Amino acid sequence: MPGVAVCPSERWSKFPFSSEQENSLRRFLLHREKRKRYGYRTEKFSNEELLHKHEAYCKRCDAFALKPDDSVAYQQQLQCRIHPGKKLEQVWSCCRSTIIEYPGQPSGCRIFPRHDWDTTSALPQKFWELHHTPKFTPSGRNKKARKAVSLDCEMATNRFDQPELIKLTLVDFFTQEVLIDCLVKPLVKIKNMITQIHGITYKDIISASNASTAIIGRDAARKKIFEFVGPETMVFVHGGTNDFLCLRWLHPAIVDTQEIESRVKRIGDDELDDWLDDEGTGLEAMCRLITGIQIRSGRTKYGHGVHDSVEDAMACRELGIWYAKNLKGEIGIDDMARDARPVSVVAAPIVSAAQTQPSHTVLEPSDNSLPELTSFPLLGEESEQFWDCKVCNLKVPKADEKLHRREASHMATLILRIQQKGG
Repeated sequence: MPGVAVCPSERWSKFPFSSEQENSLRRFLLHREKRKRYGYRTEKFSNEELLHKHEAYCKRCDAFALKPDDSVAYQQQLQCRIHPGKKLEQVWSCCRSTIIEYPGQPSGCRIFPRHDWDTTSALPQKFWELHHTPKFTPSGRNKKARKAVSLDCEMATNRFDQPELIKLTLVDFFTQEVLIDCLVKPLVKIKNMITQIHGITYKDIISASNASTAIIGRDAARKKIFEFVGPETMVFVHGGTNDFLCLRWLHPAIVDTQEIESRVKRIGDDELDDWLDDEGTGLEAMCRLITGIQIRSGRTKYGHGVHDSVEDAMACRELGIWYAKNLKGEIGIDDMARDARPVSVVAAPIVSAAQTQPSHTVLEPSDNSLPELTSFPLLGEESEQFWDCKVCNLKVPKADEKLHRREASHMATLILRIQQKGG
């Protein structure tokens, strides 16, 4: 039960809270500019942006349009169909129809040649209004905001092919407590439920709504999140731009495990690099290849690979734990490439993903001056007189290691290799 149960699977790692654990996670917070570059909204939509959103709606059938006109395409795409009668005991009085209606699929018995557009509505502002995380307000058993949570949303597409929230899951990162796991009934028309992805049908949502177990609308879902999350709470997601967009949520403390992987350069770990190049950085592939945990393996009536939001939230958490334990610093290659600021390279032991001490080469940006350089020796090389530079494929005397890390040729080669790997 959400808010009480702990995710029961023994697959997931324990990661109890401590200040050290919290700091190991905060290294991966996306700074404002990085959030923008990765597609996250950092501010509300401007009036100019809203001009390209919904500009009108039909007074009769509530259809929306971007730029309504008299073209045949609009008439075919957005048919104005309504039932002029009333629905009594699931039967329309006008045509005696009992057809189940789904949002976004007009089935009215009366068809109008054109919509009755209202272009004076403030609907775009209301529909696309984004909300900042408010100051946390203690209530009930939630005396303090959670330190970190893992978020996953299941979505359908609305009338305009935009993601629309239909299920919300929120898990406490440190305790594994399932804080929220509810279906969400959309308050807008749905074009495609995409049931083959998550196994959720509109009938499921209606049933949950009738049983009072569903959250009604995205605004209520977002407010439910704010019962556990404050501005300082770290929210872990995997490719979560659509999750935040469908919640209409602006949050300052985001950790995106897919974005971390896009900056992790496994120089010297070519086998895992090749796997990720072939299979991509989706949650299922990364969780399987990096942590060894298989998700989405159960067979359902919709086939293999159907998403479960609790499992996905826990898998995202698992990746976050793996990075916290194995990465020895924050990686800021985007900032380095743009500003040409000096960096330090921290090399950790290189082993495969299946081994117990995997590691990476990590870049850590410096804000103003060159920081003190720290090296973690490779396994078995502590007593050797040479340092093996995996970037330049050179053996460098240990006494010259720090000097070599500062050389322009070393940095140029490093950036080139990172770009070749998709960074």
